[in-house]
Amino acid sequence: MNKNNKIVKTIELENGLTLEIRDESRKIGADAYVVIMGARMEIQIQKNVFTVQVISDKKFADILEILGADILYEYKSERNMIMAKEKDVVFESQVDTFVKNMVPYISKSIFPEKMILKEYRERVEKKNKYK
Repeated sequence: MNKNNKIVKTIELENGLTLEIRDESRKIGADAYVVIMGARMEIQIQKNVFTVQVISDKKFADILEILGADILYEYKSERNMIMAKEKDVVFESQVDTFVKNMVPYISKSIFPEKMILKEYRERVEKKNKYK
């Protein structure tokens, strides 16, 4: 994480999670930037998250063993070679697009459950692939 990586917005979602929007932009020339909007959110793995798919205690214990106590949702949007005078406008545009298109989806009460199960499935598949 670079030192310019600052939280510019924190959004409390309807599902109780907190989304951080970060400016991860960096200078790449005298007056040019790569403009990076990063979004991240920690999802605590708790049994009460599973409301659609019933999870046995054994499977929940396995999920915790494989994933740990939480997982991280991350999203990045990058635009390269942006002139310094356009940097803020481009960044705001990235934020607006993300908030308009993604926040309704990641705000849903089902999102943490789906994200945890997807991450769990992917790690189990990867582990089994290399056995």
